[in-house]
Amino acid sequence: MKENRIDRVLAILNTMELDACLLKGMDNIFYLTGFRGTEGTLLVTKGDVFLLTDFRYITHAQEVTHGIRIVEIRDKRNVLGELCSQYGIRKIGFDSIHATFFTFKKWSESVENVEFVPLDTAIEEIRKNKEPEEIDSIVRAIDIATKAFTDVFTMLHPGQTEKEVANNLDYAMRSLGAESPSFPTIVASGPRAALPHAEPTGKKIRDGEMVIIDFGAQVDGYCSDETCTLSIGDVNGKMQDIYVIVNSAKQLALDKARVGMPMRELDMIVRGYIDEAGYGDFFRHGTGHGVGIAVHETPAINSGCGGLLEEGMVITIEPGIYIPNVGGVRLEDMLLITADAPRVLTRIRKDELHIKV
Repeated sequence: MKENRIDRVLAILNTMELDACLLKGMDNIFYLTGFRGTEGTLLVTKGDVFLLTDFRYITHAQEVTHGIRIVEIRDKRNVLGELCSQYGIRKIGFDSIHATFFTFKKWSESVENVEFVPLDTAIEEIRKNKEPEEIDSIVRAIDIATKAFTDVFTMLHPGQTEKEVANNLDYAMRSLGAESPSFPTIVASGPRAALPHAEPTGKKIRDGEMVIIDFGAQVDGYCSDETCTLSIGDVNGKMQDIYVIVNSAKQLALDKARVGMPMRELDMIVRGYIDEAGYGDFFRHGTGHGVGIAVHETPAINSGCGGLLEEGMVITIEPGIYIPNVGGVRLEDMLLITADAPRVLTRIRKDELHIKV
């Protein structure tokens, strides 16, 4: 399967009239080779593919990759210069998203008479349509996250701190087999739920509050991403009304999403519904995003995006309303775009998350 992915990169080289490309983003390197570490550069030529890494990862790289030539980077050896000379590379695409300016400068100084061409999002684009094995890994991540959340939800009660809930959820996901959480778990209660990416604090969860929990598990290198909003005891009418609006907006998007739909249109449907309900100024982020190796990846579904929904995309739908100093609601499901009706991958019923006090 990795060979097919390399073929897609070679197709980019041919289209852009490049001799090779240099990739630095570890998500892209993992996608193409199965290798993940803290140091690595992938050189894809029209003849061979090279993973350049340091001594810490040589054995690991040899174990997890197939058909990739592993080259150890050493301080006094100009590996890139040697390979460009050996393979007659004169025009090379580079990972302009993940390579720092320092890295680019180092690359360009190590070779002579080589033109560097930015790849921008070309590699990310080939990751947006998921293969069956990728979908299977995402579903396994969702399974673990669902079980972990269910276990933690049954024990949640007023008096627990946001940090305690986040730690319990992270521990449960790891105990069930997750490699790690997909991202730092968000638990935000009461007025703090108005902060879309709030970090959990020592604040105690209280009766009458809404609690946003945004969480995910990483399994086989792939992520899940889901947001639930819980009501603790009797929550005031305004926040309950906001909950209904957000849930209805989410369901509307799940019902309308189809292959060939402009992603901007899907965002407009959700945004328009919330705006008509009087809360348009309080929904400030995009309607969703792609999920895969990274928890946020192509495509982005917002008012400024282009492109159409395509078969094989795994996306989130996550409308939210956030009232400063009052509270917030966000509800998020993951959706697989298929040739027919989309398939909702997440399974937690968002309308049943009430804790009686």
